[in-house]
Amino acid sequence: MDTGMKLMYEEEETLLMSDAGNDEEMMHVSVAAAVMQLEALNNMQLNGELEPEAEVEGEVESKLQTGGKEWQPEKPSACVRFLLRMGFGAIMHPYEYAKVLMQLGHEPLPAVAATSWLGKSTLLLPSVHQYLRYIKHTDGFVGLYRGLGARFLSCAISAMFSESLVHVLGMSRTRQRRRKLHRRSNCFKEYAWNLMRDGIVVTTGLIFSHPFYVISVRQMAQFVGREVAYNDLRSSIHEILQHDGPLGFYAGFVPRLLCDLGVLFVTSTLSAACERLCVDRSSMRQMEYNSVLFQFGAVLLLYPLQVVGACMACSGSGIAAGAPPFMPVYGQWIDCLMDLFARGDHYRGAFIFRRTLPRLQMNRMHDAFPISRMI
Repeated sequence: MDTGMKLMYEEEETLLMSDAGNDEEMMHVSVAAAVMQLEALNNMQLNGELEPEAEVEGEVESKLQTGGKEWQPEKPSACVRFLLRMGFGAIMHPYEYAKVLMQLGHEPLPAVAATSWLGKSTLLLPSVHQYLRYIKHTDGFVGLYRGLGARFLSCAISAMFSESLVHVLGMSRTRQRRRKLHRRSNCFKEYAWNLMRDGIVVTTGLIFSHPFYVISVRQMAQFVGREVAYNDLRSSIHEILQHDGPLGFYAGFVPRLLCDLGVLFVTSTLSAACERLCVDRSSMRQMEYNSVLFQFGAVLLLYPLQVVGACMACSGSGIAAGAPPFMPVYGQWIDCLMDLFARGDHYRGAFIFRRTLPRLQMNRMHDAFPISRMI
C-alpha cells in the first residue's frame, strides 16, 4: 500500500509539472489526486491498516474544496503565544511605567515652548524617552522595572481564569453553536451570542486580575513620594488590607470594566456590520485589518476611563501620589472623571511621544492641582 501511495504522489507531481501553464487543468489534477487519496485511505480503513480519523477526512475534504492551492501554516500554541506576549510586555514595561505616571498627573520635568503642527505656539511636555531618562537617573536601570512582578501576575491570572466561567456555564463550545445559528441564517443571534460570551470572558478576567493591577499601580506611584510601603507583593497586600480593607483591591474596577466592555461592544458591532456587508473573500480578508482599526479607535474613544481607573487605584491610598497637592482625594470614580474633563486632563498619557499641554491647562495656571506644577 505504501508503494501505491508513493506512485500516486509521483504521478500527481508529474501531471502538475507538465500542465503548469493551464490553471483549469491544474485544478482538475489536484482534485483528482485528492479523490484518489481519499479512496486509498478508505481502502486502508477497510483492510484494518488505518483507524478512521475525522481529522484526516476533514483535511482531505478541505483539499477537495480549495483544490489543493491554499495552504496556511499552523499557528503557535497558546503557551507559546502567552510567553511571547509576556516577553514583549517585559521589554515594553518601562514605557508602561512612564505612561502610568503620566496618567496620575506626575510631571517632574518642566514644559518647553514649541510650535504646533499648525504653526501656533504651544507648550510641550517631556516625551516618554526624556521621562525614562529621568527615572533611570533617579532610581537606576532597575528602577525602570518597578511594578513588573505585579503586572505579570495580573496578565497571567487574567489569561488563566478569564474563560473559567464560560466553561462552567457550558458556553465554551462555540463551534457547534455557530453551526446551528448558521443553519438558521440568523446573524444577529450569532452576534449576540459571541458578544455575551466575550463579555463574560472580559469580566471574569478583570475580576481575578484587578487586585494585582492595583498593587502594580501603587508600586509605580511610589516613585512620586519615594515611599517603601508597596515594595513587594506581601507588604502590598498587607498595606491595602490595613488601610482600605478588602474593597481596596478593587479600587478603580468599575471604570476599567466599562472601558473594556465598551471597546468590546464597539469593535464587535462594527466588525459584525462589515462582515454583513462583505460579499467576496477579498473583502472578508480586508475586514480582519479593519477590526484592528476599529479596536484602536474604540480604545482612543474610551481612553479617559483608563485614566480614571489608574487615578482611582491610587487616590486616597496613603501615598503622596494619591493625595494633595499631587491629586485630589475622590469619593467616586464619576467625580474623578468630571474633574479630569473640567481640567482638560482626560487624555493625559494617551500620546507619549509628542505631548502638548492642553489649552485649558495653559489658561488655568493658577489651579491648585495643575498637570505640571514645575512650569
